[in-house]
Amino acid sequence: MPVRKLDLDLIPQLKSKGVRAKRKVLARTLEGSWVAMLKGRGMEFAGFRKYTYGDDASRIDWGASLRAKETLIREFEEYKNVNVLFVLDLSNTMLFSSQRKMKAEYAAELIFNLAVAILDNGDSVGYALFNSQVVAKSMPNIGKEAIYQLANALSNPKNYGGGKDFKKVVSNINVMLKQRALIILVSDFIGMQPGWEGYIKMISEKFDLIGIMVRDPHDREFPQQGSQFLLEDPFGQERILVDVKEYKQLFERAVKEEEAYIKGVFDAAKGGLIMVSTGEDMIRPVLDYFKRRSNIVRS
Repeated sequence: MPVRKLDLDLIPQLKSKGVRAKRKVLARTLEGSWVAMLKGRGMEFAGFRKYTYGDDASRIDWGASLRAKETLIREFEEYKNVNVLFVLDLSNTMLFSSQRKMKAEYAAELIFNLAVAILDNGDSVGYALFNSQVVAKSMPNIGKEAIYQLANALSNPKNYGGGKDFKKVVSNINVMLKQRALIILVSDFIGMQPGWEGYIKMISEKFDLIGIMVRDPHDREFPQQGSQFLLEDPFGQERILVDVKEYKQLFERAVKEEEAYIKGVFDAAKGGLIMVSTGEDMIRPVLDYFKRRSNIVRS
């Protein structure tokens, strides 16, 4: 279902002094760690050309030469540009809030500011927004057009709400991207369809992968006040009245186990996972993550 009122006005953040200051720090952090993590990985295959005298014979591809019936060598080019694709969950579970911002609003602002920082470093940004289907997408691109396209897609209330089908967005990613890319998957990871772990593995085998888990404080713990708490299925009509005192510890223990499991899925796929909360600063956890990753790569 579409959101009746969506508080997202992203373009003014381009000139907001407070936001710009944080974004500059983020851009500087990326400038250092980005190279170590993603750009400093040597050469990538660019194609074949006919062998000429003086070429390095070790670069001859004998299989391709046999098929072409002429001697061909492999050419490589330095990997300089990072293609980043933001994959954002806009399903019903992302519309919950006990704070000033819904999870979806918080995630949209986070993605927008991270995208601007990435574009400032000369890299490309694209997006795939999904619920039960992919509701908006764009190939990675550079320049002002990329950021305005992203802002418009994130600000459109018709894109928000509905079910959650992770399989469909993964299928779209495989069609969209033929080149090397970094996938930044942003979701609360609540209500994921069975077998979603396999799709994480599928993405990580082809692309670099970072997950950003966006949670509301009440996704992690019951409120302190009151004795009963009404829970509603975000994908159905079922409601249950829960005794807070009886289920508080059980619920919070289950959440910790679930979040540890999700982190384990990303670890097994050799992808990173950043955990953020709508009640906290959105930039700091991202900064800390890239600083840690940069130190690991350099050590």
